Amino acid sequence: MSPLLAPTPATGRSRAASRSTADDNRSPVVAADSTRARAFDLLRQETIERARLRRLQPVLETIAHRIGSSLTSAIRQPTHVEFVGFEQKTWEEHSSTLPDPTFVSSAMLLPLEGRVVLHVPVQLVLTLFDFYLGGDGLTEPDRSQLTEIERALVGALTDIVWNEIPPPFATLLALSIGMVQNSSSALLLQVGRPGIMCLVVELGVTIGDGEPTSMSLSLPLTVLTPVLEHIERHQSTEGMEGRIDRKEARRRILAVPMELKVCYPPIHLTPTELLGIRPGDVIHLDQEQGDGPFELDLVVQDTPFGTGVLVENGNKVACTILTKRETTHG
Repeated sequence: MSPLLAPTPATGRSRAASRSTADDNRSPVVAADSTRARAFDLLRQETIERARLRRLQPVLETIAHRIGSSLTSAIRQPTHVEFVGFEQKTWEEHSSTLPDPTFVSSAMLLPLEGRVVLHVPVQLVLTLFDFYLGGDGLTEPDRSQLTEIERALVGALTDIVWNEIPPPFATLLALSIGMVQNSSSALLLQVGRPGIMCLVVELGVTIGDGEPTSMSLSLPLTVLTPVLEHIERHQSTEGMEGRIDRKEARRRILAVPMELKVCYPPIHLTPTELLGIRPGDVIHLDQEQGDGPFELDLVVQDTPFGTGVLVENGNKVACTILTKRETTHG
């Protein structure tokens, strides 16, 4: 037994416990019956905040919808694929929960690093095969792995899924599917460095009136992090473009030419007087000549803007502004 954990004759407690009681500034030694300390794994990356992962959800929902539409066309049966949820695990943790044997397909998502893994339960693969080859889907073989012929043909189905993954990312970054590998076991499949974190995305699958089942996509951190960074950068750029557009709109509005009228104040005539006006008639204005410069109204779009007086500016007539109507800026 370690000397630090040996019981003291007086109290039967460990010296570590006594020392921690006497001096709170010293870290206590973990007792033998306490939760055991675990070595920190430097290869295990931290998980990504769920708030960041939610930004990926619309893309995942689009991928699920596209896969469902493509499978519907391929097997000629209504196939509904929906995004169910996601969970972060190391690849080793996730692969150990999958049945063995099973069916997994992995592919590089170029130009990113790491392999994305598609897991489809064997029974779901067999049902898809049955419809794909013209069957009614009612016969379900009771076996846990594919035959040699089925493994040779399964690429036609997995290609449908892989081809629907890059397009939803097209506005963010250009992705393409690299080499695809199919396997009957996930235990020996390497998606990246040992202990690498993955986002395991569950997709619910329902074919026709059949029972719902599921398949999953596993995206390693080497794929997930660049994608999230592009999404966040794209959303940030959209916000900046929105602010730039508002500034540009304001600049353009303020550059629109507007008509300013300089006119004498209106006078009031009866209909009879208006109908009686003839060329050469004199219309009397309301202001007396001795009252000083005649004030003129400044009018913009039939709205009073201010007042001014006529002046001479060189050999041209001009207007000096006397008052300006106060405006309220929204």
